[in-house]
Formats: sequence, C-alpha cells, structure tokens
Amino acid sequence: MPAGSITKLEWHANGSIVEGTYKDFRIKLCHTNLTALTNTFQTNYAGNTPVRVFYRSSHYVKPEAESWFGWAFDTPFEYNAKDNFVIEVWWEEDVGEGAAPTYITKIMSRGLYSSIRYGKPQHGYPNQGELMNYLHHMRITISGTALEPTSLGRVKSLYR
Repeated sequence: MPAGSITKLEWHANGSIVEGTYKDFRIKLCHTNLTALTNTFQTNYAGNTPVRVFYRSSHYVKPEAESWFGWAFDTPFEYNAKDNFVIEVWWEEDVGEGAAPTYITKIMSRGLYSSIRYGKPQHGYPNQGELMNYLHHMRITISGTALEPTSLGRVKSLYR
C-alpha cells in the first residue's frame, strides 16, 4: 500500500443488521511494527502514539445488509507505507439489539475485543482484550501522490 492520507474506513455488513446509538464513539489509527496483535492494546502500538481520526459523543449507525458502511475521518491519518497499522474502533456503551456481522476470513490474531457486559468489565477491559481469529471485511480510502511534485516529464497512458 502506498504512503498517503487515510481519510475513510468502511466495513461490509454481511448479514442481519441492527441499528444502534453508540456513546463516545471513536476511531484511532496507529503505526506498528507488529505482524500479529497481542492481547494488550498498549503493546500493539509498539511505542507509537495512536491518532484519533473520528469522534462523536453520540453516534447513530444503521447499516444496510450486504452493503458498505463507514466513517469519513475528521482528521486524516498519514500512513508512512513502511509499517503496519492498527485500526481501533471504540465506544463506551450502545443502545441497540443484535449485531452487524462484518467478518470475512478466519485468520489468527487479527482482532482484539474488550467490552463491558451487564455492567461488568469483560476480557480485561479497558487495557486488555480477547484475541479474535477473524478478519473484518473492511476497506480504507487513501490518497497519495501519483508522481513526486519535483518530477519532470510526461505521463502516457493507454486504455482499452
């Protein structure tokens, strides 16, 4: 993936959907040199500082089945094209029933889940979580520079 500004995150809703309102909903991105997640959020940052790219004190979500839904960032994340990066989606509580399945592939240690359920912390919340062996079906929007601003010359393209 090229270096550039990541400006949007989307998930694909694979099945049954529920709408809901999420309190203190935020998305953070962070460069990391890890190739698999650990069960501790801080360790996954690998000494880097996460960047909050999206925040709403109250956020209503109503995805449609078999469609993409997501968030245009308030602040772009400048991806360096050298490291991996962590996408962290977090909220404090939600009002809704059910879920929007967004998993596509079974793969080891690609998600970390932590929650409060029935008023009690689960999975080591808020500092640790339970590793998940599924990869979300997601896409990002990244804008990069096609040519260096200092380059000279012409670009030829051939389309069929």
